[in-house]
Amino acid sequence: MKRTSGVKIVETAWSSGLLVRAEGAGTVAHAGVVLPRLLADRVGLTGAYRDVLARRGFVPGRDRGRAVTDTVAALAAGASCLSDVEAMTAQVELFGAAGGASDTTVLRVLGEYADRLRDDGLPGRTLARATAKVRARAWTKIVARHGALPAVRAAGKDLTGPGGDPVTVVRLDATVIASASDKEGAEPNYKGYGFHPLTAWCSNTGENLAMMNRVGSAGSFTAADHVAVLDAALAQVPAPYRRDVLVTVDGAGASHGLVEHLHALNTATVHGARGRRLEYSIGWPVDVRTRTAIEAAREGDWSPGLTAAGTAETDAQVIELTGLLRTGPGGDQLTGWPTDMRTFARRTPRAPGEQAQLGQDPNWRYGAFATNTPTGQVQYLDVRHRTQAHVEDRIKELKACGGTRLPSTSYARNSAWLHLAAHAVTVLAWLRLLALTGDLALAEPKTLRFRLLSAPGKLVRHARSRVLKIPTGWAWATHLADAFARLRALHPA
Repeated sequence: MKRTSGVKIVETAWSSGLLVRAEGAGTVAHAGVVLPRLLADRVGLTGAYRDVLARRGFVPGRDRGRAVTDTVAALAAGASCLSDVEAMTAQVELFGAAGGASDTTVLRVLGEYADRLRDDGLPGRTLARATAKVRARAWTKIVARHGALPAVRAAGKDLTGPGGDPVTVVRLDATVIASASDKEGAEPNYKGYGFHPLTAWCSNTGENLAMMNRVGSAGSFTAADHVAVLDAALAQVPAPYRRDVLVTVDGAGASHGLVEHLHALNTATVHGARGRRLEYSIGWPVDVRTRTAIEAAREGDWSPGLTAAGTAETDAQVIELTGLLRTGPGGDQLTGWPTDMRTFARRTPRAPGEQAQLGQDPNWRYGAFATNTPTGQVQYLDVRHRTQAHVEDRIKELKACGGTRLPSTSYARNSAWLHLAAHAVTVLAWLRLLALTGDLALAEPKTLRFRLLSAPGKLVRHARSRVLKIPTGWAWATHLADAFARLRALHPA
């Protein structure tokens, strides 16, 4: 008790007479986990996993499709380890008497899932085909609700193709996952010790398209890995949306192997409207040849850059270097690269007191990128390339869905765990697009968990139905109920 302005304040009054007991039949925690769980059933993910993991002559005690999607739903709701998954799925009110799975059972499921992966960690043919069918079904439902595939925005406008349809944007990026103990495949890398997976994402929907776990010492510029992940990602894109594609990669993509592969995939240059228009925008090294071209450029050749909203930037400037690199005094500096590849640079002034590294310009910070897009303003191509930064949001979601805590010493099982974490990101992306509105349709996993997935509830029976009651005092109770109703309305797979 303390006195403030002559008024006595009892700080513990709120807890007077309050008791906390571990009882209360029918009361459930994380009631909102029914949303990703029902969504997985409605789009056919549960049945797909059941079929893929089935083994002749073996009848598991736990349905494998149910075990995988319940693990995915638990990761989406905030579980970060095997014991979290076990505790969440053990709630018989939500998951049923046969729904829960012990941590050892989940480990066995991870081992069975890992058996369906290729040696490089990407899905095998059967698993890839099954998930592609589920994805096509989900995209059909997304288009039915929104009228079209959501478009990526650059410079304040939608990124569309010649026909006006949204361009499908695929982004590749690697990340580092730290390991605090010795695990198979954990090795030293430039950020410490752990693993170095390579991922691919669809920016239109925010979902994962491909996941390749790699040892910690895997190279950032390994063209073979980028090509494999890119091909796996494109195979996951439903066929109607593969005709007009933009692939973006950071500086790790500036390899002959990847650029030549991207060049070969752009069949529109040969087959016209019957081919696939595939454009790329990749980071380009600011090396000696690039710096030489920058130094040869005239000051008047630089143009003001654009912000993400499409307004002029006051400090950034952009320029095309293709002509200087191809026909400059030193001859063709791009020999061996595709003839339709264009190169651009961007500069921003250094902050006051910022020290340049040895060999760098003391006044400007430079970046560069390359693309095969034949037309378009320099400023627009620059801001379009900078949307590659959006992939960092997806990587953050992956790590928020259990991607940072690999549960096993086995490299194969940890690879399977990363796949399920990536599926959790995908299910949340579909949940936003198929069931949520307003701010919730744009919310990050942390917000979705607090407002929806972690909401408490009580399960009661009424008129031969089970009713999950969300407290009316919870600000987002009606949002949860409405989202569940929208998912129930989806035609079952």
